[in-house]
Amino acid sequence: MKRILLLSLLAVTLFFSCKKDKDEAFPTLSMQVTEKTLTVQVNTQKSFSVVIPSGKTITSEWKLDNIVVGTEATYIFKPTSAGDYTLTYIGSNAQGSFTFTYQINVPVPVVDPGANSSMYISRVFEYLPAPGQHINMPTLGSLEQAQKLIGSTDNLLSLGGFGGYVIFGFDHSVKNNEGYDLGVYGNPTGPNNASAEHGIVMVSQDKNGNGLPDDEWYELAGSEYAKITTIKNYEITYTNPKAFTDVEWVDNQGNRGSVKNINKNKNHYPLFAANQEKITFKGTLLPSTSLSTSGLIINKPFEWGYTDSYSVGDDYQNKGYNSFDISWAVDKNGNKVELKTIDFVKVYTAQNINAGILGEISTDIKGAVDLHIKALK
Repeated sequence: MKRILLLSLLAVTLFFSCKKDKDEAFPTLSMQVTEKTLTVQVNTQKSFSVVIPSGKTITSEWKLDNIVVGTEATYIFKPTSAGDYTLTYIGSNAQGSFTFTYQINVPVPVVDPGANSSMYISRVFEYLPAPGQHINMPTLGSLEQAQKLIGSTDNLLSLGGFGGYVIFGFDHSVKNNEGYDLGVYGNPTGPNNASAEHGIVMVSQDKNGNGLPDDEWYELAGSEYAKITTIKNYEITYTNPKAFTDVEWVDNQGNRGSVKNINKNKNHYPLFAANQEKITFKGTLLPSTSLSTSGLIINKPFEWGYTDSYSVGDDYQNKGYNSFDISWAVDKNGNKVELKTIDFVKVYTAQNINAGILGEISTDIKGAVDLHIKALK
């Protein structure tokens, strides 16, 4: 009888215990950070925590843009790149669940110009020309010559054939104001029998705040960008002949050719390139505008949007430089991009043309300026 009573008592206890668990309400959870919309700077920490009532057991989960990033009551958010993020906390147990979502904006770091800011290039990050007649020449196609673009618009630098480029920046972020924002100097000829060596300009923002041009690039789409004669995602590979001879190339369009070594006095392949076997360049290929008139080979300018071009659309004749608007920026898929500022500029040769006795068409650059900064007196 005692045994039956003990079993009955145990059953009653378990019943009421289970009923109590079932009827117990989900605890009230609260967030240490109550604002649902907030701003956090790149590479800075922001702590988010849930406040759980004493004695309550909660399973925690943090999701950043739908990816689980934490399972503790506290999550430290430290963004490494600018952008918009969604951070969601989910707390749950057998009685229910609780969800709280944050919308976090991480702005692009901006270096505002100061009273002594220069309008000219302040730093050359990289110079990697394609093969060309002026490459490896100390005064036209060397690493030392590339550094002379700093603070000047008088020292000429050749970028070689298609794809050859230079990357530079200013001592501040360039703002996207009304009208033109950047001026890039080249050495086109004109206006009679105007000859251009078109270069495409690309821009980038320092989204990760490290001061280096390792973020996404955007093309400033010129007059030819949307035309069917322009080839997107063009690739060309040059092979080092390791001799004073022509530099052979192949492209992803099934073509092959060579950069002519006219004088046979040096190797046209960049001898300071990291890869001394082959080098590949990618970008937008503009159509040829080359023609021969009265025995003279010229390369006609496009209307606007390219450097080293005696173009009418940006009034090169009176300005002496080509003008660019940051509002022309498009991403790799051709979508328009709204950029309030930019930090880095890339210029590359955008045509693949053999100009006969004149050699290859190769963009030349003499410097660049932020058109919103006045020259220091």
